[in-house]
Amino acid sequence: MNKAATAALPMAGIRVLDFSWGGAGPFATKALADYGAEVIKVETSTHYDFPRTMAPYANKEKGINRSAYFSNRNSSKLGVTLNLKSKDAVAIVKRLVPSCDLVVNNFRAGVLERAGLGYQDVAELRPDVIYVSMPLQGSGGPQANYSGVGHTLNVLAGIYGMTAYDDGSVAGPGTNFPDHSVNPGHALVAIMAALVHRKRTGRGQYIEVSQLESTLNLLGPSILAYSLNRANPASEGNTSPEAAPYGVFPCADGEWIAISVSDDSQWQALAAMAGGEAWARDARFAGQAGRQAASAELAPLVAGWTKTRDAFELMRALQGKGVPAGVVQNAKHLVDADPQLAHRGHFVTLEHSEMGPTVYNNAPYRLSRTPGQPRRAAPLLGQHNNIVFNGMLGISEDDLKQMEAAGTFK
Repeated sequence: MNKAATAALPMAGIRVLDFSWGGAGPFATKALADYGAEVIKVETSTHYDFPRTMAPYANKEKGINRSAYFSNRNSSKLGVTLNLKSKDAVAIVKRLVPSCDLVVNNFRAGVLERAGLGYQDVAELRPDVIYVSMPLQGSGGPQANYSGVGHTLNVLAGIYGMTAYDDGSVAGPGTNFPDHSVNPGHALVAIMAALVHRKRTGRGQYIEVSQLESTLNLLGPSILAYSLNRANPASEGNTSPEAAPYGVFPCADGEWIAISVSDDSQWQALAAMAGGEAWARDARFAGQAGRQAASAELAPLVAGWTKTRDAFELMRALQGKGVPAGVVQNAKHLVDADPQLAHRGHFVTLEHSEMGPTVYNNAPYRLSRTPGQPRRAAPLLGQHNNIVFNGMLGISEDDLKQMEAAGTFK
């Protein structure tokens, strides 16, 4: 995307000093970058953003610049390296701060403060700065210094408790779920509100996002149920108190299909399709209450039927009759075959300096007049040191070489 097109984006003119790492922080700043903000991602070569070491890797070849996980969460950003244990590095950050509208981190409480880069330190250099901190459990309290990742939050916030099975086995969402949904979303809402407030008043502020408290929003009904009845709701696994049959069922082609029947009209449509099956005519399943009471018996019968059918054909047939159903899709389905995502242009391919053509998620929201999207591939480690330190700050090449020799950019 050229400079003129970038200038037309809604976040153009906003500069972000981004110390965040992992998922929640980078996912929030990615949204800012994709919509025009100049995001300067700060790492260190001795303790770089850990998703750089996480699969999948381009061509299955490991390397700190070859992680698709890191790449997808850091599109459109500039990348620099600074060793914040170095006084020169801290001094460079302080030279950058006056030109930055936002400073973002998701470290443990106190990490940047110990480096002399806490909110009060930064606000002295840029009084209207918006300083965003995203500690795991907030900056105060008995567990403020605990560290963790999205998987930790899956456990702390009770998500695994909701997805356990009757036999006591526990299965979670299979990813650092909070990192990619509620936490960056809440951070972005707070950032937008602070930017509006600053435009109105000229004043910046400190934003604290407790990732645990953000994630608790996913458990709204369970928390409400406990607060009313003082009894923990039972874990549901792949069942539902409102629907039967309900769950995921195997198909003939090795795929799985999710089916949810919540009223008699849906059941009658499903039963008509499976008319050759005895259970489709069984009086026990004629009403919703009966199906609910016998859901444990009904599920394997439905599974025996779906096992004889092609997943996508069955999905289309059920949907055509008004029965909620969907194939359990995987990455191949989503990237190569999903017609809705293809129509919306959800996946964007950008040329990465080391990985070559790389797929990125587009923003799930569309602005009609200022439609942003990933503008450039994620940075290599320290790729833009010269652009930022020499081009933006005017530090001479000779001084940069001396600092590099002294370990400032490690």
